[in-house]
Amino acid sequence: MLPKINTILYACDLEPKTTQAMELVMNLAISNQAKVVLMHAMEPISAQAANMIHNYMSEQTVKTMRDEAVQSVKERMTTYLAEFTQTHADDMNNLSKAPRIEVVNGIPAEAIEKTAEKVGADLIVMNSRTHSKIGQMVIGSTANKVVHHSRIPVLVVPIIK
Repeated sequence: MLPKINTILYACDLEPKTTQAMELVMNLAISNQAKVVLMHAMEPISAQAANMIHNYMSEQTVKTMRDEAVQSVKERMTTYLAEFTQTHADDMNNLSKAPRIEVVNGIPAEAIEKTAEKVGADLIVMNSRTHSKIGQMVIGSTANKVVHHSRIPVLVVPIIK
């Protein structure tokens, strides 16, 4: 029997040119009657930056700021999803279930893999932008890391400029 796609994890980086990937995700979800989880990973600050911040702010202030940042990202994702749903209302009515939003903390590639396991994803979809060769060697590519470490199939959608 062919594998079934029941849950799609869309690792959304909230870039303005990601509509093509979102369209593809929703098309796949409708075709497979799959659930969609839109997730965004918030990177942790470095140890050096954390030490500097804690010299000037209390732990509670830092926590409050982090909570506000997470809430802001959730609001941006909710707005993006609402606008997309309105633009594609006829198609979106065919989804079996409304997409769910997840904001997670962590290094993006690791956060994507952990979230995919947590939600039981059968497919990970993510964007990829072109970095220079030197940029890929120095900082690496989140999509490249996920493709090479994931046990779940990964579909990478290029961002067209």
